[in-house]
Amino acid sequence: MWFKFLSMLIAAMLLVKAVFALAARQRFYAVRQRHYAAEVMPVKLLFAPVFVLVLTAAAAYATVFHYRPWGWVVLAFLILLSVLALDHALRWQAHRLTMIRVVASPKVWQVDCALLVLGSAFAALAMFVY
Repeated sequence: MWFKFLSMLIAAMLLVKAVFALAARQRFYAVRQRHYAAEVMPVKLLFAPVFVLVLTAAAAYATVFHYRPWGWVVLAFLILLSVLALDHALRWQAHRLTMIRVVASPKVWQVDCALLVLGSAFAALAMFVY
């Protein structure tokens, strides 16, 4: 049950972000550009790293105490996401410069399409494996 819940939560977050970004691209990325234009990391952007760390702790707990085959996929994904989130928070200046270029690119929709595929993969994992 732990891995099914975590997989569905990851899938929902990825799919909602991708659908919203694809449906309201101008508005979504205008907000993102304002975030990345700030010299100091906005406080509300610290919510995501904390949330990902909590999910990673839950996945680690589930891996140790509620082992399921293929549970490592969820744990590995969340560990990777945690490392990236911490890196982005701790190295905000370098990260924001990179992301300013990414969100200004006309091909940013490709990232959202990749998130749709990844979210669908986690939904399938939750429904058919766990």
